[in-house]
Amino acid sequence: MKLSPGSSAPEFNTSDSNDVGIRLSGLITDGPVVLVFLRGFT
Repeated sequence: MKLSPGSSAPEFNTSDSNDVGIRLSGLITDGPVVLVFLRGFT
């Protein structure tokens, strides 16, 4: 999926560095969210 700068991201679930589940909708209640995807790391 390709998004343009400034567009809204779709809802998603993932885990943080402590393996705790997080949702995008839970993060945006505190304000804007910046998503960063690091490529090439496994």
